[in-house]
Amino acid sequence: MSLSVPQNGVKGDNEPVIELFVKAGSDGESIGNCPFSQRLFMILWLKGVVFNVTTVDLKRKPADLQNLAPGTHPPFITFNGEVKTDVNKIEEFLEDVLCPPKYTKLGARHPESNTAGMDIFAKFSAFIKNSKPDANEGNQKYFTLSPPNKRPNAYCSVEYSHI
Repeated sequence: MSLSVPQNGVKGDNEPVIELFVKAGSDGESIGNCPFSQRLFMILWLKGVVFNVTTVDLKRKPADLQNLAPGTHPPFITFNGEVKTDVNKIEEFLEDVLCPPKYTKLGARHPESNTAGMDIFAKFSAFIKNSKPDANEGNQKYFTLSPPNKRPNAYCSVEYSHI
């Protein structure tokens, strides 16, 4: 006897059982300021899926959590009992498994969008992290929004043939 599993990874009309483990805030209970934890939270929330959130105080990490994902720090998820720990792979997994028509597609429609975003993020990260003003000259010009130089806005004004 074979069971058919729909494309979105859940059997029949049942919702998947998802638990998101995130870093706790300074009080040990509220959701912390980890951008990776917040990103996974937003993905699940925007998908419209029901999920539980467990905050993990890294100072007092419970033993059962160490058994669940040994050597791993939050964020991570359990999806129908299976532990997933790599944030990038979790994002890809959620996009593949929680797919239309039941769940919203969150991925970019055009690959150029991802490239533009990664380029801006890389340049901005280098600009923020660099402590040497001389080395920041190229990136500073890139992020100056004065009228003669609107480089970040160039991504917004590019016309693509497929739009």
